[in-house]
Amino acid sequence: MNPGAHNRSMARPSLGVRGETAFTLVELLVSMALLSFLLLILSAVTDSARGAWSEGKKRTETFQSARTALELMARELTPAVVDTRMQFVAAPGEILRRAGARHVAADSPALLWMAPLGEDGELRCIGYYLARDETRHFHRLKRIYIGPKDAAGKPTKYFPKMINLDDPRDPSLRISPVDAKWFTRRWSSDAFNEEDPTNDEVIVSDAADGVIAFWIQALDILGNPVPLLSKAENHPVSELYYNSAAYFQVATSMPFENGASLVYLAETPQTMKANRVPAAVDLTVVTLDTEWLALGKPIPAQTNVLTEKGTLDVEASVREFTERLHAYQVHKARVFTTRAKLINGSYDTHRRVEGKCKAGRRCAGDDADHHQRAGHSVVGLPFHHAHRAPRRGCI
Repeated sequence: MNPGAHNRSMARPSLGVRGETAFTLVELLVSMALLSFLLLILSAVTDSARGAWSEGKKRTETFQSARTALELMARELTPAVVDTRMQFVAAPGEILRRAGARHVAADSPALLWMAPLGEDGELRCIGYYLARDETRHFHRLKRIYIGPKDAAGKPTKYFPKMINLDDPRDPSLRISPVDAKWFTRRWSSDAFNEEDPTNDEVIVSDAADGVIAFWIQALDILGNPVPLLSKAENHPVSELYYNSAAYFQVATSMPFENGASLVYLAETPQTMKANRVPAAVDLTVVTLDTEWLALGKPIPAQTNVLTEKGTLDVEASVREFTERLHAYQVHKARVFTTRAKLINGSYDTHRRVEGKCKAGRRCAGDDADHHQRAGHSVVGLPFHHAHRAPRRGCI
């Protein structure tokens, strides 16, 4: 055998193996291009998922914050109290702006009341209102909380004045049927200056971020919306929506003859303040996540639609506000609502007389005076005459 031929035959397989296992430059370039393309797609998908997760998290945090604020508000409303020295007021937020509050949202309400939320049932002054700063794109539900004493045990100057041992006739102690100055008389811009870290007397804090609208609806014992005091025709003129110290009567078991379940009264020497909290309060907010607000899109002022009876139509107000948001290309708002039932505004707190009179007929009187004038001796349920209610005769 020719040695040269043997050597050539031995060399061919080696060359063939190298040719079959190697990649050409073109193949490498195509592979790298495909790999880069796949990495770009994967990166885009990952970024999109990360952005969606982050947006969803922020939206969830905003919504959770709003729900938590509503729950807190409902818990603080439940034990609300009034008497001849304390008020429960729903009013235009404008009253707080005049008292020194900053960035009060236009056409939004404010709610102020007293409740035994302190240690050993000590009273606290509580309030909520809506703040809006268009330049910094924040919309916040604010909470007012005032105790009678500060951390050092000294009386706080912003707590509503309830007693004056030196002058029992002090006019600042009086609650008004037409205004809320009993709350705001001594408030100032310093009370609302939460941006000053040295201000230890600030009375306001953030309750929820991203709240762009806020409605308050007071309900009477029969569950009907209470007409706005500001729309009452025969009552002294007032800008308030609800005032426990106003002149009104509430039906406790059935509507009055005119079909109303709450009527306002004209002021006379004999007219007495109702001194009564609502049976319940509906609280409604519209929220928008902070990332959407940071885009700087304009947010319209909230709308307040009233019925012919002078009550606030919350559903119509929310619907109209939502339509205005859509007109501004805002589509991610959410609505939350809750109802707070007030212990001291319930029917059981103001029990009506129901028994039998001497004539043997069933007597359903909501005022003990009726039975005294009629000479009836009522037996049956006890009567708690905490507040004067409408008079009714025998059935």
